[in-house]
Amino acid sequence: MSKSNTAIQPSEEEPRHSPQQKVDAQRAGNTQANVAIQQPGLQPSRSPEQQAEVERIGRIDTYVGVQRDQNLFERLDYWRDLKICARVTTFDRLGLSKALDYYTKQRVKRRGDFLQLPAPVAYIEMEQHGSPTDLFLLILEFLSNPFDCRPLRDLRARTWGTLNGYGVKILIVNQAELLSFAAFNELVRISEKLKISVILTGPPYLNDILDPNSNKKKRYINIHNTFLKYHPFNLLSRQDTATVIGEWEKSGLKWSKPLNLASNPEIVALLHEASQGQLRPLYENLREIAIWKLDHPKAQINSQNISQALGIQFQPISKLKQV
Repeated sequence: MSKSNTAIQPSEEEPRHSPQQKVDAQRAGNTQANVAIQQPGLQPSRSPEQQAEVERIGRIDTYVGVQRDQNLFERLDYWRDLKICARVTTFDRLGLSKALDYYTKQRVKRRGDFLQLPAPVAYIEMEQHGSPTDLFLLILEFLSNPFDCRPLRDLRARTWGTLNGYGVKILIVNQAELLSFAAFNELVRISEKLKISVILTGPPYLNDILDPNSNKKKRYINIHNTFLKYHPFNLLSRQDTATVIGEWEKSGLKWSKPLNLASNPEIVALLHEASQGQLRPLYENLREIAIWKLDHPKAQINSQNISQALGIQFQPISKLKQV
């Protein structure tokens, strides 16, 4: 676990310094305002307007495209044109989901609840227990052609016909690690019969699921041999992290007096280390910092205060240990 710096001086809001504290501060040359730790169990007193702002901050859900996204889009377009099946893996689940959602919306247009034809991309996210029925229903739901749950044979025929009729050239299945063996085989058949690209995306252990040499899963040989091409969706670099932070403030937070977190290399380094290049923990940390600043408007933005605002947390896993 990583722990924030607890050697925090009292804040500007309640400037109470002992003589020894003043001497220590002068020796350190530290004139920045740092906030005091609140007593456990006490909630900050907020006005209705401040509470509304807290709730708005909690809903910020921006998409920021960086180089890794562009690399993914180019690879997907390449696979689509050549009708190649492949897999994409990452530790950054939210980052990949946002990138795939953006990719789809740029290539598929809707008029109300209906798709405009042709629709070259179909994108679904699997839910728990991904059976063939679940797979087909999600595809039909995306293509705005829902179907009552009937015999699997009818559902398969309806799905194949809809994919073909809508002009789908690439089918992207996110969270593919949730698919059952039977559902994987249905995707193999879709790629073979319809001559379209099928892309599986998920965490790194998706490769272990498809590995026929793992746990004596010889029946996965055909599935493995169908999805041979591979693209890693990389973690955010430190520069990417700074870009995301700046855009999150600009297009999401939109405060008249910005925090300017991205302009402070120490803060960027701290946030990058805390998030390990993953979007979800980065966004969670940014929301915490914004609400901390809302509750402590006079406190200065520095790495010591930011560390205090983030508190104690586990570090995200960004690398699997080799067994």
